[in-house]
Amino acid sequence: MTTPEYYVGQRLSLKGQACTVQYLGTVGDKAGSWLGVEWDDPARGKHDGTFAGVRYFHCRSKSPTAASFVKPAQSWDAPRSFLTALKDKYMPDYHADQAQIVYISGKQAEEVGFEKFSQRQSRLHGVHVLVLDRMRIKHAFQSDEEKSAIQHLCADITELDLSGNLFEAFQEVLVLCKLFPKLRTLTLDSNRFAVGGSYGDSGHGTLSVIATVKYLSLATTLFSPKDRDGIISRFPKLETLVLTANEISGPLHLQTPPHLSTLDLSDNELISLSDLRHLQNPHLHTILLRRNRIQTVTTEAEPAFALSVTEIDLTYNAVDTWLFFNSITKHTFPNLTHLRVTGNSLYQHLVSAEGKPLTSEDGYMLTLARLPQLQFLNYAKITEKERLNAETYYLGQIAAELSLASEEAEAGILAKHPRYRELCEEYGEPSIQRRSKANGQVEPNSLAARLVAVTFILAASEMPQISERHWTEEVPKTFNIYALLGTVGKRLGVMPLDLNLILETNERDPAGRNDARGAPEWWDSSDDEEAAAAGAEGEWIKRETVLVPGTRTLGTYVDGREATVRVEERRG
Repeated sequence: MTTPEYYVGQRLSLKGQACTVQYLGTVGDKAGSWLGVEWDDPARGKHDGTFAGVRYFHCRSKSPTAASFVKPAQSWDAPRSFLTALKDKYMPDYHADQAQIVYISGKQAEEVGFEKFSQRQSRLHGVHVLVLDRMRIKHAFQSDEEKSAIQHLCADITELDLSGNLFEAFQEVLVLCKLFPKLRTLTLDSNRFAVGGSYGDSGHGTLSVIATVKYLSLATTLFSPKDRDGIISRFPKLETLVLTANEISGPLHLQTPPHLSTLDLSDNELISLSDLRHLQNPHLHTILLRRNRIQTVTTEAEPAFALSVTEIDLTYNAVDTWLFFNSITKHTFPNLTHLRVTGNSLYQHLVSAEGKPLTSEDGYMLTLARLPQLQFLNYAKITEKERLNAETYYLGQIAAELSLASEEAEAGILAKHPRYRELCEEYGEPSIQRRSKANGQVEPNSLAARLVAVTFILAASEMPQISERHWTEEVPKTFNIYALLGTVGKRLGVMPLDLNLILETNERDPAGRNDARGAPEWWDSSDDEEAAAAGAEGEWIKRETVLVPGTRTLGTYVDGREATVRVEERRG
């Protein structure tokens, strides 16, 4: 049976841009037959498989621009076998007198110094690393002669990079890897081959196990969980697994090899550490979670589950509260010794108990002081002197917070600082001199007096897709309106300047008196008389003030300790 010219699952390349055929046929009222393709680069396309409201196919990627419809009659790039690609890049007597034409982001470029490089790599003697990424490789080998040549040339190769090629079936990769007896590292990033199917039909034998590989990278492959587990199962001796940029959201179900020690889940869509609760591998000690959306430790009261994990990378996530660190060892990683947390929003607007801005060094100390078993923070080893300074500084901050609050609030404050009693035993209990008045009123110079409990209310007709319609936050009166808009925008996932904040009060004005909404109010002795006359004749309305974006502080709008702010979308 001959293979059709085009078929679903076919891997093609056009001007260096790889894609997978997902559909063949007509499209709407457009003339002729079309190919629906999903590009490896999700920004390359025009849509997600839908045209004029009709879905023609689904993509692996969630991107709205991963797909295109193209005419079959294109100048497609010619695919290669592995041996052809190897000779093209590394062998000195194979087009050595020509500069290799390659494509970068779809644009033609020249590979400088190819001849000199290929001569230096003659016959691959002494070479242990092969990088054949984006070489349009489609086949492992097509004859016994090619197979023998690969075995001869690659006997000493320990690292192989096959990223971004045109393999259509996983077995093509497996039969190729069997020809590398010393292979330890395999990179298959940005491949989109099929995993299921009958392996016996390929002519390469049954599905193989590659027991030599210790490191496997499957970044940006977007395999389903079932296919991902199927691939991983072929490498039973894996110690490091890379699954970056695969649009993974929790909870994560992953069948890990028994000896896996390092798992890289960076650049995915995880939102809580509890998404990892099914990882129970006893040898797993390092989890890399850079650039996810992690904000919480656990969504429910769960016991610690990752007992073996000692190292976590949480750089550039969404951690915005110190409560995260109170729970990370209690509910998730009780044996954590290495932690990286730079780039989280918590550290961008740190203030002390007295409301003074804190530096990044202060944030470093307050982090390590909360985690007594930590040995390394942000790649730096924690010295005994640093721990002493950090823990005494943290104890002082707790004492300052207690001194600025009433006795009734003490239990709630200490609940946020579970190490307080332990630190008191180590360094002595600090003297707490409360700054509240005898009659129970708040001391004007205290932190409490400088905070406003702002209740934000999302107007009923605004942003119906957002479930959180109201919430309350303690906001310093020194916050300017730009900062307040930033806080609200971040919480709602909306650009700050796309919002309006309207301060609602219990004060009332005669109808028609408050049209300016935020303009300066002028008063003279006749105003009260005019207001009384207007009230006798017409209706009264609640006074509202637009909080105009700028450097004006919240305290210039609010006198008391509570306020209500309505949130609306800015129009026009």
